Amino acid sequence: MLHGHSSIDFDCLLDHLFGKLQDTDSKNNIKQINNTPPESVSTLVSLLTMSAVFDVSVGKLYVISQLEAHPDLDLPTKLQLCHQFKILPWLTPTFRELVSLPIENLGPTGLAKIPTYILHALIQVKHQISTHRLTLAAVVPPAMAGMLCHTPLTCADGWETGWKAGPAEMLQHPDVFYSGQDILVQLDSVEIPLVCSDCRESSVTNVKETGCLLMEDGFVEDKLKGLRAWLMSH
Repeated sequence: MLHGHSSIDFDCLLDHLFGKLQDTDSKNNIKQINNTPPESVSTLVSLLTMSAVFDVSVGKLYVISQLEAHPDLDLPTKLQLCHQFKILPWLTPTFRELVSLPIENLGPTGLAKIPTYILHALIQVKHQISTHRLTLAAVVPPAMAGMLCHTPLTCADGWETGWKAGPAEMLQHPDVFYSGQDILVQLDSVEIPLVCSDCRESSVTNVKETGCLLMEDGFVEDKLKGLRAWLMSH
């Protein structure tokens, strides 16, 4: 038996090679011969490991397809497998989902599974997003006076008050995560007290044009570009 691999791992590979798999179809999708319940994550990881050792592409493709949406595969383990077996398509959706979760939800065990380089990138981008959101909550975007407005100072005061009572509160909400897009939808759909419709429209348009509420996605994508390059070189 190969060093570091058990007979169970090897039996798992043989079972799938000669028992449960059939050839790929024209689209390279793997089909199971019978409709059995989903295999356990540990069984699939064993198969993936041995398929990688012996370069059995049909086994690797099968496992990746089965683990893709497996209900018992947690996000940290998915990133761990993504790194170990170079499953690049998993990186973006898994990393993005982790970015949207509080880091404390992962726990020590979950954090330990994430490769150090990826974990560092995750912590960095979450801090960048947090700082950006706090800045947006504290620094109100300028009110833009509409061409037809007769009370620009009143509207400016109303815009500042409305921002602090609306978007600022949403950006800092302790229990619910509101994306920048959620806040834009809110700004588009509500009336702001003491702000005329012309000033509201001009001010909201300015927020959209600056892109300040949509920068978070750019922060994440910048990190992902570096992670993709790193993943393929390690």
